[in-house]
Amino acid sequence: MKKLNVLIVEDEIIIAETIKYYLEERDHNVLNIAISYEEAVQAYRLRCPDLVLLDIRLYEHKSGIDFANFLMTQAETPPYIYLTSQYDQRILAEALKTNPSGYLTKPIQKETLWTTVDAAYQLHTSTKLIHKIIKIYDGKTNHQIKISDILYIQADHIYSKIILTNYVEIISRNTLQWLLEELNSNTMIWCHRSYIVNRSYIERWNSEEILLKDNMIIPISRSRKNEVITALKR
Repeated sequence: MKKLNVLIVEDEIIIAETIKYYLEERDHNVLNIAISYEEAVQAYRLRCPDLVLLDIRLYEHKSGIDFANFLMTQAETPPYIYLTSQYDQRILAEALKTNPSGYLTKPIQKETLWTTVDAAYQLHTSTKLIHKIIKIYDGKTNHQIKISDILYIQADHIYSKIILTNYVEIISRNTLQWLLEELNSNTMIWCHRSYIVNRSYIERWNSEEILLKDNMIIPISRSRKNEVITALKR
């Protein structure tokens, strides 16, 4: 797991320091501890964190929900996890409207904190990659393509054909190796020397082939079989 820079927004200092200790034990770095909305905004602007642990109730009049709304206005919103002992259903409903990446109840358990932080960051990273856009020039036109719109890619002599989910074909003058590195997404699997597939559209597979939507069959090469099957099972 990547070492994360974490901002803790918690007005109970003992709890905040305990969380900091747990995170550092996991080799994460705590950038700051903020006890109020104003301190949290200042800390965020000083250095953008990879992840925020955010108490719903804070010192002074603004809440963690207010800070979550602030985060959602930023160019890149980091994942944030609510910390709370609050059982008011109305407040919890308001908190969930901000689409947090996780939720932890106090007292915070060390192992639960670790797994929640790991899962929240991995989900955030995967979501960013899925919505990533790559630029492809076909010799005449520049195309901007979302990774989530790619069904599969097929090598075609010195070119590559990018097949979109609506079956539009875009010709790329780049190799499969270059495209895979440019996509930089674990949603794409190089299953054959001539094919890369988007795992999001795989319906089933066996040791020899992958079945995509609309019964489209993509072969799995012998040299890549073990690697591909392991990736698909994972």
